Amino acid sequence: MESILLLIFGIGFIALGIRHNEKIHSEEGFGSSISVFLEFLTSWIDKMPYWFTKTIYLLIGLGCLIGSYLTYFSK
Repeated sequence: MESILLLIFGIGFIALGIRHNEKIHSEEGFGSSISVFLEFLTSWIDKMPYWFTKTIYLLIGLGCLIGSYLTYFSK
């Protein structure tokens, strides 16, 4: 079960990293305060450079895919 969740998150983060561009980077975050918690979590994205955020998305996705692989074959 854990390996499936990690696989889904890995694919999702890789997709985010691939589609992430400078226009999307400037529009990320919540303009209206939907939730104080979500606003807090996404406020750091605006402060990072575009290339760094794209790299973080891709590394998280890769880490999730590797974790999924290791979890699946460790049983």
